[in-house]
Amino acid sequence: MTRKEFETQAPQLRERIVTMVRRLSADADGDLADDVAQDTLLKLWTMRERLDSYNSVEALAMVIARHRVIDILRHPLGTIVALEDAPDHCDTSLSAEEKLIVMEERTEIDEIIASLPSAQQALLKMKHVEGLEVNEISRITGSSPGAIRVTLSRTRHQIKELFMQRQK
Repeated sequence: MTRKEFETQAPQLRERIVTMVRRLSADADGDLADDVAQDTLLKLWTMRERLDSYNSVEALAMVIARHRVIDILRHPLGTIVALEDAPDHCDTSLSAEEKLIVMEERTEIDEIIASLPSAQQALLKMKHVEGLEVNEISRITGSSPGAIRVTLSRTRHQIKELFMQRQK
């Protein structure tokens, strides 16, 4: 499935997902429904090259969303999916000891990111690994650009806080 096709289908899928989640969870304010819709669309985005092999992308989306709701309702933290490792870049002017410290810090940050909810991981990946702009992420997920910016900002802040706690 091409990016354009995905962007065309995403808003309709989002509406169907939100409606289904609200029915399943009695989510009156819609926060859970919005989160699940975003998680589901991010999951579909990551597997967009394979979506053409499915008979119905909508049916797949509903199954993913239903499973996500069940995960969240069973365990408030939901499921954790590791963010793909980005290549490590070390400055060649650093001493061996400094390189080791940088590598250890990178490992700690990777562990922190892996402990984040899958939606936060996917947004970080789209923004910082795939290099997508906030408006592009917004079109893909069906969320507003403001919501994407807020989520990214909160996620970065959370990573920083967790990293600082580990350093103490």
